[in-house]
Amino acid sequence: MQNYFFKHALLANGWQENIRVKISSDGLFSDISVNETLRYNDIELDCVIPAMPNCHSHVFQRTMAGLTEFKTSESDSFWSWRELMYQYANQIDADQLYHVARYCYAEMLEAGYTSICEFHYIHRDLNHSNNTENMSMAIINAANDIGIDLTLLPVLYTQAHIDGSPLSGLQQRFKLSVPEYIQLYQSLQQKLHEGQNIGICFHSLRAVSIEQIKIVLNELDTGQPIHIHIAEQTAEVNQIQQHLGKRPVELLFKHVDVAANWCLIHATHLNKSEIKLITRSKAIAGLCPMTEANLGDGIFPLTEFNQQSGRLAIGSDSHILINPFQELQMLEYSQRLNDQKRIIASSADSPNVGTFLWNSAIKGGAQACQLPIDGIQVGQKANWLSINTDTTLLTNLKGKQILDTMIFASNQIPVETYRFGQKQASMTKNIVENYKNTLKSLR
Repeated sequence: MQNYFFKHALLANGWQENIRVKISSDGLFSDISVNETLRYNDIELDCVIPAMPNCHSHVFQRTMAGLTEFKTSESDSFWSWRELMYQYANQIDADQLYHVARYCYAEMLEAGYTSICEFHYIHRDLNHSNNTENMSMAIINAANDIGIDLTLLPVLYTQAHIDGSPLSGLQQRFKLSVPEYIQLYQSLQQKLHEGQNIGICFHSLRAVSIEQIKIVLNELDTGQPIHIHIAEQTAEVNQIQQHLGKRPVELLFKHVDVAANWCLIHATHLNKSEIKLITRSKAIAGLCPMTEANLGDGIFPLTEFNQQSGRLAIGSDSHILINPFQELQMLEYSQRLNDQKRIIASSADSPNVGTFLWNSAIKGGAQACQLPIDGIQVGQKANWLSINTDTTLLTNLKGKQILDTMIFASNQIPVETYRFGQKQASMTKNIVENYKNTLKSLR
């Protein structure tokens, strides 16, 4: 059992000073006490915040980060970007995916994420064989080898459009029938490494019918995480409303019992009724502010969502940038631009934006992952970030000011990532070289 002494730390109830924590042999917080004194053999750290859960990832898309920033038409949008993304999805094999995932997950650990929800839909091998496990196993093994907590989300993806039209040629690697999906899910459940989790995942209401969703839930739902893309684009909202008479969130809630185990990814375009549906259900709004900005998705209605005590989590999605601090910066700044006000994400109990958003995303991320990663609390994994307070910008600052400065006033303040109470190793030469070789073969 290892003991640590934190001079300043962000706990679930806010910032505290002189915190002494004990770590059990299985890497969990076993005791946390405040206003303590440093004792012999304690490891002392100056400023500590909980490590961030990442609620949404398409790890293969890291290979194309920065490569889609050119004009293809007068109406460039998510939909034109998607065609470029499909090209990368149709080149990568299981071995390449393993090396991409190892590198990307190592980047996440260095940036401050210690868990990942992998929204995985490239199921079939390059030859479109009936083996649908190889690609998933590449992710399972990469996460285990790197040491990042994984909630694998194998995706059901059956149609190209809300009208049921068949998948295009570029979408064939994503295709699973409902029986194939159920079989894959049950098989992968048996192949996870210790501490890993698995959840049900539907690509979107465009790509899966309500009837198919119901069949899968009837067969598999035991309260595990359930994730879905929802209301990301106005075109998507309009299509679904035209074909089925309801907006995506309204349609989902009409047919399915959405509860706290659901995570609604890119719940961007919501009306007042839909905000109320989500907040009352205690489902998570999974937000990916950097990707949503990059794709021109729109702005999430955070002000009203917060007023109704909505729950949110953040993800790095397409990995255009891997940095939880900048995800939160983008989330807050988008609200300020939209509302033409300052200090949007706050409350009477937590007036500092950084503290409010970080703790909100910790709690929501833990719920979306269904892993014991809900911050610095007894019984949770001893995952945290130690901040280098010798950095010039942090001179003579404490707690909440440090976190605000990291989010809003710095390109990169060094952090050291701890998982199970142990400092995580940095990126290795082997990981880098294998990733470089993979990029050479894909680009």
